[in-house]
Amino acid sequence: MKCLLKSGDTDKIIFFAGVSRTRDIYILAANYLQNLDWHSDAAVMKNIVAFYTKAKAFENLASFYDMCAQVRG
Repeated sequence: MKCLLKSGDTDKIIFFAGVSRTRDIYILAANYLQNLDWHSDAAVMKNIVAFYTKAKAFENLASFYDMCAQVRG
């Protein structure tokens, strides 16, 4: 996963995280996606929420929603 993150191939990162069943992979992928232009791409935003939810990383999810509110507010 770390090699995929360094490559920057977003589609492969989303695919790999989607087929993975590891909490840390979900969190790494969601954190990477937050560095992209997520506020203008609904698919990226949806994947961030899905990965944090699958990882049961609710604190990270709450922080992401807070960031969403600040961007849109």
